Amino acid sequence: MRGLIRPGRRTAAIAAVAALGITGGTVLAVGLADGGQPATATGSSDPVAAATAAPPHGEPPQPTLPPEGTTLPTPSSDVHVTIPALGLDLPVLPHTPRGGAINPPTLTAAYWIQPYGDPVGMAGEADNTLYLAAHSTGTGEYGFDPLMAPGGGGSTLGAGDVIEVSTPQGTVGYTVERAERYAKGELADATEVWEAAPGRLVLITCFQRGGGRASTENLVVFAESSAESSAGTVAES
Repeated sequence: MRGLIRPGRRTAAIAAVAALGITGGTVLAVGLADGGQPATATGSSDPVAAATAAPPHGEPPQPTLPPEGTTLPTPSSDVHVTIPALGLDLPVLPHTPRGGAINPPTLTAAYWIQPYGDPVGMAGEADNTLYLAAHSTGTGEYGFDPLMAPGGGGSTLGAGDVIEVSTPQGTVGYTVERAERYAKGELADATEVWEAAPGRLVLITCFQRGGGRASTENLVVFAESSAESSAGTVAES
């Protein structure tokens, strides 16, 4: 798995995730055990994530906003996440944490976090939570920007909204249950975020407050798949 040994998919193996607000996006930092393997949770019989410190070797390179008027390239992928109500449609690519950090390499795509759940063509094929991470910039132009109301007014997603993840094998519809904001230092300890739950979708980005103010929170959207989702079919909310 490109530098990580993949544990059983029903195990939430990454030790922690803490979001670091930066200009022009988000960096999601993950504590990894020595040797590059995901660390198992400690202090609990449940396979959930435990808090650790930020990466010891410094933050990864940080994306910056392009000059005004610049059009960034969009990666190609046969997996997409769409939110019809928001007009959002992003390609989705795999992302394996390296150097202790989840750091999406572009502003124009979402990334599923390995070694958790993979996108599937039918809801019943899921064997772990599917985590999709993307940058947000507060400009409304990139990544998960559409998830936030202008000016830091909160999340644009609420209970009952539909998120679709499509693959060549089919499309699974997920119904939003809730959107939560976590202070930067709280996400790693939020065990409800890191539970291994087949059929669950979690979107993660920095919450942008508007007005150029630094991001101090993470926005996390929780959604559940419908048992009726199947190849070529999107479940109704």
